[in-house]
Amino acid sequence: MRRETLLDFFADFSNRPQTFVVHDDGYRVREASYRDVALAARRLAGRFEAFPLAPGEKIVIWSENSAEWIVAFWACLLARAVLVPVDYRSTDALLERISQTVRARLLLVGNEVRRPALEVPIWTLRDVIDWPAAHITQNPDDRLPLTGAGVTAAGGAEGAAKVTGATLAEIIFTSGATADPKGVTITHRNVLANIIPIEREIAKYRKWARPFEPIRFLNLLPLSHMFGQSLATFVPPMLSGTVVFSHGFSPVEILRQIQTRRISVLVCVPKVLDVLREHVQRVLPHTGQADPLAGRHWLWRWWHYRDVHRLFGWKFWCIVCGAAPLDPELEAFWRKLGLPVIQGYGLTETAPVVTLNHPFRASTGTVGSPIAGVEVRIAPDGEILVRGDNVSSGYYVPEGASTPAAPDADAFSDGWFHTGDIGALDASGRLLIKGRKKEMIVTPQGLNVFPEDIERVLLAQPGVKDAGVIGVRHEGEERIHAVLVLHPGADAQAVVRAANARLEDHQRIWSADEWPESSLPRTEGTQKLKRRELQHKLASSHADAAPFATGRPSTVADVLSRYAAGQAITPATTLEELGLSSLDRVELMMALEEVFQTTLDESAMAGPRTVSDIEALVAPASDGAQALPRDSGRQVGAVGSTPAGDDVGRASGAGVLSPIREPSWNRSRLAWLLRRASLPTWILPLGRLFMRIEVQGLQHLTAIHGPVLFASNHQSHLDTPALLSALPPRWRYWLAPAMAKEFFQAHFNPKAVPRKTWFTNSLNYYLACEFFNAFPLPQREAGTRQTLRYIGEILAGGYSVLIFPEGKRSADGQIGSFRPGVGMIASRLDVPVVPVRLDGLDRVLHSRMRFPKRGFVRVAFGAPLRLRGEDYRALAQQVEEAVRRL
Repeated sequence: MRRETLLDFFADFSNRPQTFVVHDDGYRVREASYRDVALAARRLAGRFEAFPLAPGEKIVIWSENSAEWIVAFWACLLARAVLVPVDYRSTDALLERISQTVRARLLLVGNEVRRPALEVPIWTLRDVIDWPAAHITQNPDDRLPLTGAGVTAAGGAEGAAKVTGATLAEIIFTSGATADPKGVTITHRNVLANIIPIEREIAKYRKWARPFEPIRFLNLLPLSHMFGQSLATFVPPMLSGTVVFSHGFSPVEILRQIQTRRISVLVCVPKVLDVLREHVQRVLPHTGQADPLAGRHWLWRWWHYRDVHRLFGWKFWCIVCGAAPLDPELEAFWRKLGLPVIQGYGLTETAPVVTLNHPFRASTGTVGSPIAGVEVRIAPDGEILVRGDNVSSGYYVPEGASTPAAPDADAFSDGWFHTGDIGALDASGRLLIKGRKKEMIVTPQGLNVFPEDIERVLLAQPGVKDAGVIGVRHEGEERIHAVLVLHPGADAQAVVRAANARLEDHQRIWSADEWPESSLPRTEGTQKLKRRELQHKLASSHADAAPFATGRPSTVADVLSRYAAGQAITPATTLEELGLSSLDRVELMMALEEVFQTTLDESAMAGPRTVSDIEALVAPASDGAQALPRDSGRQVGAVGSTPAGDDVGRASGAGVLSPIREPSWNRSRLAWLLRRASLPTWILPLGRLFMRIEVQGLQHLTAIHGPVLFASNHQSHLDTPALLSALPPRWRYWLAPAMAKEFFQAHFNPKAVPRKTWFTNSLNYYLACEFFNAFPLPQREAGTRQTLRYIGEILAGGYSVLIFPEGKRSADGQIGSFRPGVGMIASRLDVPVVPVRLDGLDRVLHSRMRFPKRGFVRVAFGAPLRLRGEDYRALAQQVEEAVRRL
């Protein structure tokens, strides 16, 4: 294996047909093979060069985890640009600061982040990446070869020859929200120093892994983090494995992904394991009891806790945990269940791995042995020192700057990187982490927080005389604590809330104290804050407290008190002011569900939620039903084929989603074959006895690939047969029409109707599902997210979807107003909309007619539309106008 640059690694997997990335954004699942990613990266590199982009110029990427992110990574390397990843949870202010520091030439943004108002040119990833046809359709007639238009020389030998191991690949920033950003420079050689040793070790065991392939990784770490990037971009290709990105951190969603995707390895931070532990103990209480098999072989544990493995799925066998310290008690819990937790040690400056526990020889309590090519030694004061090709050459120095931007650039000295961590090596050479020398806090999400950044914000608040920030332990996690010296009349909680409004998600202050003296302890001369003295004096007052120590909580404020560290809580208090991170909100959601016996969608806890907002979510509505939270804060309308109103949906309890029994059997191979044989031989010919069909606009379908969303006006029960007759075969047999679920209420609620009514209604339902591939969509029931996810699954299977956005059949042949649901589906699922106009069907089979009569029918297809944004009413209006023009 020749490995001189990362482009050599890229060349090795470029032609593999196996699935590389699966991205479930909460609505739709997208898959991309290694070939898809490679070809899309070459095409995007060609766009960069045509931009034009010179070698060495900086491209900032601000995006959620996705296949597009990985494509952009490799495209930057192929175009010899320098990638600058920014965490998608960061604020616009931090994004702007980093972009200015590196003098970004281009900004790439994802689909789930807001488009910032910056002067730098901005490209949306999904709009500029040209996927091969095989990625966006499962119709074999539409596939393209790997080589073709758009593949540039950037990915060839000429482009690779200009790249060396010393070429700068990335700049990763580890701080900088309120101070000068500190970016770590990462070269091709730095990353390869991590890849090659792990690749060689995996090769020794590759033959034993074949019966368990494909190895699938559920990666919950952001790709802007080096550890998450390594476990998504580099390790899966070593196994021809698949990396799965999912939307959300709720334990229910994580378990759903592990089960349905048949995940082998979960990659996460310790906080996620903590949230999962709480969920497992709630579902299976016996897992919280003392270990009955202490000292027994892991196979005994596996069998004893087989209900846990049934919960996760039988293929799930391993957890890789990193980016933050792992509580030994948490590690012991998962090992007790027979699930090994593999952890290592590393930093962004070491690209990132220094030590790693061997999957088959893991040592509890240590972070493993140094990987090949990396040296570790312990300094006289206990600090861990690292040397090797994986170590960065230093921090980024902006062009024209006379001194390095990082105040601790001397960390790279004498050929060794001074990590700032305290540790020791055991007799077997495994590393133990004992503490931290640096004045830095590592949050439960695995992100670095520099106290000086937060202190600068606190000192800018009115009434603050002095401020210090330290890390305190709470339930095995390090939290951000502020110590304040205030002017008379100032309110400490008001100060903290105002500061939290200006801080990044991971920087927000969790708790605060007023210092009893007139000034904080500082050194003579330099006036450096004595943080150890602060920690020592405050340690006794911040010991771990039992959750809900005052008894069983009965109000939202009681539940919040567990997470607010004694802060005053009012109805107007926001979660941001309380310093709750995204993962803290997941824990809060679980606690609310348990206390109020309800089910909440994770999106209900997103954004600047107030206490009164949360009370409204969990409080039972006066009429026994409560509307679900509006998607993105907007009223979007029903998403069914014939929506009856503008509510997103209603539930039987506060935020409780009623189950939707969606059929999948009608998309099986056998059902498809039966439909494929029936439609052209007797079903559609029977319809043509009554319809003389004229088709217009078919040229609009020849230039696009499926799947798409067909949006048509609604005139008759014969609308679907007419449209199927008009479509070419490559579209006809890959179409899924939506039908109103409420039309089949007798089938879904058999106890409420006579048995004969149920039988007739059920027969019609199954016939429609089988012979027309129809599926039910609720008009007035709960489940917007469920409905969108189901439609996303249909699209992911290669089927286009047909909906009738008017909401009812026309009584006079005129086109009615289109409901906002069509805009939401098209925008959320990022699917092209093909407008369709039907004329004459109201005269063939009117809504008041019992039997059709022969007549002329026109079916017209319009040019595909791409809908963007969250104003779903306006988007629906665009589709309506397009249909009217046909």
